[in-house]
Amino acid sequence: MVHVPQKYSEDPLSAVAVAIALALHAAVAILFHRGYLHAEQQRIILQEFAWHFRILLSISAFLSLLLRLLHKNVLLLLIFKIGLFFLIAYPLGLAAGISLMLLLTVLIEIYAYLPVKTAFLYSVLCLGIAGTLGKPGSAFNYPRSSAEVEEILTVGVTALNFTLVLLLYKHTAGSLFTANRKTGHLNSVITQLSDANLDFQRYVHSVEYSAVQSERRRISSEIHDTVGYSLTNILMTLEAATDLLERDSLRAREALERSINEAQTCLEETRRSMQELRSKEQKEAVGLQALAHLVRSFSEATGMKVQMEYGNAPNSFGSRIDLVLFRIIQEGLTNALRHGQADTVRIAVWIKEKLLTVSILDNGRGTSQIVEGIGISGMRERVENIGGKISFRNYPDGFNIRAELPLTEENNGQDTRSSRG
Repeated sequence: MVHVPQKYSEDPLSAVAVAIALALHAAVAILFHRGYLHAEQQRIILQEFAWHFRILLSISAFLSLLLRLLHKNVLLLLIFKIGLFFLIAYPLGLAAGISLMLLLTVLIEIYAYLPVKTAFLYSVLCLGIAGTLGKPGSAFNYPRSSAEVEEILTVGVTALNFTLVLLLYKHTAGSLFTANRKTGHLNSVITQLSDANLDFQRYVHSVEYSAVQSERRRISSEIHDTVGYSLTNILMTLEAATDLLERDSLRAREALERSINEAQTCLEETRRSMQELRSKEQKEAVGLQALAHLVRSFSEATGMKVQMEYGNAPNSFGSRIDLVLFRIIQEGLTNALRHGQADTVRIAVWIKEKLLTVSILDNGRGTSQIVEGIGISGMRERVENIGGKISFRNYPDGFNIRAELPLTEENNGQDTRSSRG
C-alpha cells in the first residue's frame, strides 16, 4: 500500500502548488487563444480543438483545486490529471509550447502531494507520456507532424532538469521534516522530563517536610514520655521529702537521694536522645556534598553532561548560604534543560575576598529576551535576601547565570570548616 501524507502543510510546496497550477493554467489559456503557431496545419487543429481545449483545461484546473482539498484521493486524482495532460497536449504535440507548461504543472503537483518514491514513479510515467507527443499522429482527422529535434531536446532537457530539481527538493524537504519531527519529539520529551523533575523536587521537599514534622513529633513524644515522667517523679519526691524533713530526716534523705538518681537518669536519657538526633543530622548531605548529589542525580536522570568545579570552596558555607547556593544550581540546571535544551552545563564555584561567586554556563539556544518567570525571580529574590547580586546573560554558544553571595557572619559565611585545598 502506498502511503500518502495526511498533513500537507508540512511541505511548503503543497501550500503554493494550487496557486502555481492555476497561474500556469491561465498562462496556457492565454497562449492557446493567441494562436501564435505559424503552420497552417496546426492552426486548423487549434480551431477544431478550441472547445475541447476549454473544457479539458477547465477540468484540469478544477482537479488542481480538488488535489488540495481531497487529500485521501490524491493518487486517483493525479492519474486523471496525467490523462488530461495527454488529452490536451496530444493534438498540439510538442511544438505548441503549451504542452511543456502543462507538463511542468503536473510535475509540480506530483511532487507537492506525493511522497518522494511514489512521486518519482508518477513523474517517470508523465515524462514517458510526454515523449510520445513528439511522434507524428493525427487529431480531428488532420495529420500532425512530428516535432523537430530542437523542440524535443528543449522539452526533454527542461522537463528532466525540472524533475531533478523537484526530486532534490522533495528529498531535502523530507529530511528536514524528519529532523523537525525528531526535534519536536525531543522537545516534548524534554518538557515532560523537566516537569517530572520539578514534580520530583516538589515531592522530595514534601517528603523532607513530612520527615521533619514526623521527627519533631517523635522527639516531642519521647521528651514527654521520658523527661516529663522523670520530672514529675522528681517533683513529687521532693515534695514528700519537704514534708518529712522535720518529722523523719532519715526518710527525707532517702527521698532526696531517689530524686537525685531520677534526675541523673533523666539527664542521661536526654543526652542519649540529643546524641541520636545529632547523629541523624550529620548523616544528611550539606554544602558541597548536597551539590554533588544534586548534580549526579540530575545528570543520571536527564543524560545531560554537568561539569562541577568547586575551586577553593569549603565543604559548607553555613546553612543559609548552602540553601541559596543549592537552589540557584538546582534552578539553573532545570532552566538549561527545559528552556535552553542544552546537553552540557559547566558550574564553577570560587571564593575571593569574602565573596562567593557561582557561574552556571550551558550550551543551549539562549533567548532573545530574558523574561523573569517564577524560576528566575525566585533565584533573584533568594540572592538579594542575603545581600547578593545575580545576572543573566546570553552568549553566542549558550546562556550564563552568575551570582555573587557575600560571606558575612549574618549569612553564616564564617562556617568554612573542612576547607578543600
